[in-house]
Amino acid sequence: MSLGNYLVDKILLEETNIKTIVAIYPGRFQPMGAHHAKTFKWLQSKFKEAYVGTSDKVNLPKSPFSFAEKKKIINSHGIKNVVKVKNPYKAEEILKKYDPKTTAAVFMVGSKDAGRLKGKFFQDWKGKAEVGYEDGAYLILAPHVSMNVPGYGEMSGTAIRKALGDRELSKTEKLKVFRGIFGHTKNYDLIVNKLEKLNETIEDFCANSKILDIISEASKTGTNQADVDDGPRHFYGTQKAYRKDNKELAEKMGMAVIDYIAGEEEFFQHKTYFPFGPTGAVSYFPVGVPGAMGGTDYLKDRIGRDAYDRWSRWAKYLAQSAGYDFINYLGADLTITSTKKEPKKLDKELKKVQKLLKKQKMPKFENPIVIKKDMAVNTIDENLGQWLVNQILLVEGGAYGHMSHPFDDRGLTFGDFKNIIDLALQGNLDLEKAATEKTDGQNLFISWNGKMLAARNTGDLKKGGMDYKSVASKFKGRGNIEKAFTFAMKDLGKAIGSLNPKQQEKIFDGGNNWVNMEIMFPASANVITYDAPYLQFHNVLQYKDGKAIGSVIDGARILAGMIAQTNQSVQKNFSIIGPKVLKINPHQDYSAKKPYFTGKLNKLMKKFNMKDTSTFAEYHQAWWENFVNKNIKGIDNTIKMGLVKRWAFFDKSFRLDKKTLPNEDMLKKAKEFDKLKHADQVKKNMQPFETLFFELGAEVLKNVEGFLAANPDKAIQNVRKQVAKAISDVRKGGDLKKLNRMTQQLQKIAAIGGFKTIIPSEGLVFIYKGNTYKLTGAFAPVNQIAGMMTF
Repeated sequence: MSLGNYLVDKILLEETNIKTIVAIYPGRFQPMGAHHAKTFKWLQSKFKEAYVGTSDKVNLPKSPFSFAEKKKIINSHGIKNVVKVKNPYKAEEILKKYDPKTTAAVFMVGSKDAGRLKGKFFQDWKGKAEVGYEDGAYLILAPHVSMNVPGYGEMSGTAIRKALGDRELSKTEKLKVFRGIFGHTKNYDLIVNKLEKLNETIEDFCANSKILDIISEASKTGTNQADVDDGPRHFYGTQKAYRKDNKELAEKMGMAVIDYIAGEEEFFQHKTYFPFGPTGAVSYFPVGVPGAMGGTDYLKDRIGRDAYDRWSRWAKYLAQSAGYDFINYLGADLTITSTKKEPKKLDKELKKVQKLLKKQKMPKFENPIVIKKDMAVNTIDENLGQWLVNQILLVEGGAYGHMSHPFDDRGLTFGDFKNIIDLALQGNLDLEKAATEKTDGQNLFISWNGKMLAARNTGDLKKGGMDYKSVASKFKGRGNIEKAFTFAMKDLGKAIGSLNPKQQEKIFDGGNNWVNMEIMFPASANVITYDAPYLQFHNVLQYKDGKAIGSVIDGARILAGMIAQTNQSVQKNFSIIGPKVLKINPHQDYSAKKPYFTGKLNKLMKKFNMKDTSTFAEYHQAWWENFVNKNIKGIDNTIKMGLVKRWAFFDKSFRLDKKTLPNEDMLKKAKEFDKLKHADQVKKNMQPFETLFFELGAEVLKNVEGFLAANPDKAIQNVRKQVAKAISDVRKGGDLKKLNRMTQQLQKIAAIGGFKTIIPSEGLVFIYKGNTYKLTGAFAPVNQIAGMMTF
């Protein structure tokens, strides 16, 4: 400090009652590195009395060191004033020995904490203390000391723990890293042993299914993870799009956006298309101009039975939401036949009219009509969430190849659930069609119109697909992934090119039909490892404008057969196969397992008096009705169903105001509950059913023969190793969100019988009442855990 600054400080202090300033460096210090020590020594140069305040809280994995251990580490940096405190940002244990009227407290914090702590009590330090520590405190920004941990990024507690806990580093390498972090090698054994033990692999736990030992260490986070809908019908997919619109809106009002509370993190994770974003049209039949997309009319050109079934399900839901039930549809089913001739293209005369209208100029109105507030029309909120996905869109997915779990289909009844349980345990899931293996490879859609075409997503399909050069460009520089896709394109091109034009047309219809397939390339395996490279066809789908509109019955098997007949099924890099048919053997303990699973289901049904004819959607609705009854007593049925719509199905057309809820106490309670993120409750309601079917899948899949993996034991062992490594990596990383997600998946695995239920396959695919479903057992949670290592 210069003499001038020193004199200024002395003069300023004499004008107040404050005689002493205590500077405190609060933090977890898990552990304190050289960058922390340099920062504290800067604080000591500013203030005569300076302390480090830290707690004795041990909370794995981010806070593994006790106070005694932290003090020893901090002392090694030459810092002696270290005090154990309950709350580092109050530091009462340090300040209590000072007079509160004549002593001020200055806390040194980083910029993030400064923004969080500012308020009436904390204020910025400007070189002058005016209040004692009981009436307020000051914040001084810590200088940024930038130091790197080689190979682990900028130095931080997380980077230190990750580097020194890495068991793959040799002692020589680790000593070098340690010296770089601390500036010396004191306490090496204390720190490294602690962090290595914290981050050690838990493969033994996986093998022995001792999941609770792992779960107990994971930090818990809040259950409310879903997006909050504050009213507007539009959703943003990225921060960039969100901020662009806000900037334009602010400028229109003569303002500017200074900053965003949410910071820079990319928090938009949801999809933006209907039903997650703006709704489809009100009508489930063709609307507007034939052959054109009208507004958000995602159901364009639906006619006949397809449109009627979608409408009737939605109409039934609306009636139930209002507390009613349909007795008769009054001849609405006539639309099944009457709409079959609805035009899908604009006729010539209408095209002429459209051209004329475009040339006309819009008139100017001197007195435009304004809709007054009391004339506003209340419309149904357009974000109907996951319920609508299952109720309206499931038919499309089921008919055209999408594979969902039975518990994903809320249109299924509990009688259907029981029937699936019975068929599965008897080994009869192949009654409607042969059950096939759900393999675990890289997904690809292929077509042919004189040359090989490929697509990875809807955008590719709309563009007509990618040729070999485009695929090679897309995956260039991605190692084995690049090889998998480019080799596949070459082999498929040669095999399909060997077919005669009639065969190509039968399957691909000039590029309008697309084969859904998977690439199994051992060098780029996902979770399941296959000993040999395969290209496997699943099904053949008919597409229009990027949307599936139908399927070619048995197309995948027929295509594989055609290729085999021309002796082209074994190519240079891959063997080409059709769907892998599985043999499902009856469960050896059927008489005990059937009552076990149906008993679990009956227990869930009994909770809300569900019958075999009740749908899963009705169960979900009943839970919310019960919730409203318990928490808002004396409410009439219309209001209750409005709240159920709002909370269970995310339909916010029922407003929370005095008009809909005149009782102030009820309105207050309703608004409190409305702040909750209800999508989490949807997941919670589904979890017992999810667990039941995962457990059923684990039992059934034990009795299945014919999996594609040639060496099942080796494949299972590889899966176990992947999971163990993923869990170890997540724990090393210290990411609380990932730890919480991992805990949830481990709980699911434990609930269905542990890691011994892992099989060398993703699961099986079966047809029930014309729809496609999958039974996966342990694969779903295992896949989620393994994926955490990559993403």
